Amino acid sequence: MLPDAGQIEVVDVLTPPAGSAASLDFSLAASFTPLAEGASIERLDDDSRARFRHYRLTPKTGGRALTLRYSGRIDPGPAHAEHGMPRAALDADGVFLDGASGWYPRFGEQPMRFSLAVEAPAGWSVISQGRRDSATHWTATAPQDDIYLLAGPYRRHAAAHGAVELEVYLRNDDAALAGRYLGVMGQYLDLYSTLIGDYPYPKFAVVENRWPTGYGMPSFTLLGAQVMRLPFILYSSLPHEILHNWWGNGVWVDARDGNWSEGLTAYLADHLIQEARGQGAEYRRKQLERYAAFATEGRDMPLRDFVSRHSEASQAVGYGKALMLFHMLRRQMGDPAFVSALRTLWQQHRFTTASFDTVRRVFTTTASAGTLAERWFDQPGAPAIKITQLRVSAGPNGHHVLHLILRQTQPGPAYPLRVPVAVQVAGSATVHRFELVFTGREARLRQSFATAPTRVDVDPDYDIFRLLDPAERPASLARLFGARTQWLVLPSAASADVRAAWQRLAGGWAQRFDNIKVVRDDTLDALPADGAIWLLGWDNRWRKTTAARLDGAGQSITGDDVRIADQTYPRSEHTAVLLDTDTARAPLGWIGADTPADIATLARKLPHYGSAGRLMFARGSGTNVRQDALLVSRSPLRRVLGTIDPGPPPAHGSMLIDVTGMRLDAD
Repeated sequence: MLPDAGQIEVVDVLTPPAGSAASLDFSLAASFTPLAEGASIERLDDDSRARFRHYRLTPKTGGRALTLRYSGRIDPGPAHAEHGMPRAALDADGVFLDGASGWYPRFGEQPMRFSLAVEAPAGWSVISQGRRDSATHWTATAPQDDIYLLAGPYRRHAAAHGAVELEVYLRNDDAALAGRYLGVMGQYLDLYSTLIGDYPYPKFAVVENRWPTGYGMPSFTLLGAQVMRLPFILYSSLPHEILHNWWGNGVWVDARDGNWSEGLTAYLADHLIQEARGQGAEYRRKQLERYAAFATEGRDMPLRDFVSRHSEASQAVGYGKALMLFHMLRRQMGDPAFVSALRTLWQQHRFTTASFDTVRRVFTTTASAGTLAERWFDQPGAPAIKITQLRVSAGPNGHHVLHLILRQTQPGPAYPLRVPVAVQVAGSATVHRFELVFTGREARLRQSFATAPTRVDVDPDYDIFRLLDPAERPASLARLFGARTQWLVLPSAASADVRAAWQRLAGGWAQRFDNIKVVRDDTLDALPADGAIWLLGWDNRWRKTTAARLDGAGQSITGDDVRIADQTYPRSEHTAVLLDTDTARAPLGWIGADTPADIATLARKLPHYGSAGRLMFARGSGTNVRQDALLVSRSPLRRVLGTIDPGPPPAHGSMLIDVTGMRLDAD
């Protein structure tokens, strides 16, 4: 490698598998002109504008090993709109290359095993998948569908965990940080090895990235410098990326049929951790909120069309909808059969490509209950559930008979559903649980109780993928971000540098969301009636006009202070985000910040707080000091039949395996 010049020189010794065709076709980045030893080489295309060129390699008689030599520059490609990482990097700051850069010859979809030796600048570490033989040499003995090459001025920290080497590579050395990662990584390897099957690689490494990303590769993950220093990442993103060594980098995805691995990984990592903390229902509710905010009103897609996250809507479908479907499967099958299907999927398809249909077939053959209708995968949309009848009548022997009818109200055909219902009765703490099975539009429950029913909850733990009723969705940032239009109302009275900072926030959000409209506060005679409204800045002329909408639910703005319950947050020390808590009105939010640095921090941070309904940050540092999820005052799927609301029914559910011994909370 010649990073200072942005160039690479490659000598590639190829050994075709036994029984290969007489000629082998491959592709390579257009910036390279390969020379072959032991074979003739023929150019197959003549498009000078293409990123890749295609060749045919025909071995000469005798011997199987072939050698390709080429050198040149790597095209970094465009920077990602969200995090700025290019498609490839080869410069004085470091190297990131994978198959998308075309740095090595790709022979179609043929899996590869490889040995990689790199000449790198002094003091640099080289990272790839597989086994580390030395600081600059790696060997991958398991089949791979890509070859990754990373290099840079990293400080390596390592610890043994049985036969697996745990590693942390830091660009900015921090022994304490490395120790925190090394202290938990082995627990996740053990967790998923027990749940699914043995970890498939000789090492796992966390690699600090110079861009704020989170990517999982075979046997390692890239995490942005700021991201990996957040304490909760060890218990959220880290297990997610580790699990991708089974789903995505162990069993590969046939993207022509949709990407199943993100939903399954999110379910068994992000969701499982929250479930172990007793917060599984809340996690699922937030997924349904995200879907309702970002993927409705024509923005949904069939699950088979999801390949990777490129928008909030695609994430709501490919991660949220998919994980909810796996949750529904688990409830149908029961934990033992569900775990058996996971293990079968791993045993039968490791280091091969699997489609959504392959995954579904494994679950179906493991247990007859492990199936989902084609409609869940082939069409957009979600079921919507409504209580159309709820009454109690007198039964024999003084009993009380509960009559409940549920109806699916979404357009189009009904979904096959098994909807949980919880019933509480007078004088008892016991929760009676039932499942209503939809075979058409309606499902009915007729149940006799010795004492009078006092409360009925339909889907109380959010176990069903469905479209939430608007009354089930609290005020949240996601409601504004996901609106048809987000009106950003800029403060004309602010200084020029502050107005410029708000303009930069608007420009950045416009790259992330496709619904941004910007207007100055002094050009409006009334606030827009369509869409969601953000009032930007303490000096926004519409802030005082709308103060009554922002007051309430224990919050208020008084002079230069924000007050929440009995806590005061002065403007001189904090930045604030408050929302109109009345969800019957169009969403309204206010961002209280007045320095370019604080505005830039909020521009970056707020899209990651979609479920929050109220936020406070420390002025200057941007440290989050308060985050409140607002409550839903009344759900149309919760009915109190007596005069006293007995409170929410106890959560119901089980964990796939016992993870109670793990450290699940940040220090």
